[in-house]
Amino acid sequence: NFWNQIFSYRNDGEYSIDNMAAERAIRPITVQRKNSLFFGSVKGIQNSAIYNTFIETCKQAGVSFRDYFCRLLRELKKGRTDYENLLPMTICK
Repeated sequence: NFWNQIFSYRNDGEYSIDNMAAERAIRPITVQRKNSLFFGSVKGIQNSAIYNTFIETCKQAGVSFRDYFCRLLRELKKGRTDYENLLPMTICK
């Protein structure tokens, strides 16, 4: 019943069967998951997950993580609490 839907990319050139972007995005996470066995504590794993989330968000927004993190710390030091305006896609554009 679903063969027409499964192979609809053959009829329309705009459909893509390539999921490489998704695979590239999760590859560091899967490697990190394997390495997390050797962190030694749950707190270390949580800190690593937070750090990696910041890095991957910056990559997707096309922002340098180093520049973002420096700006973020400067703004937090000034006392800013409007966290939605401190995201990588808003603070570095």
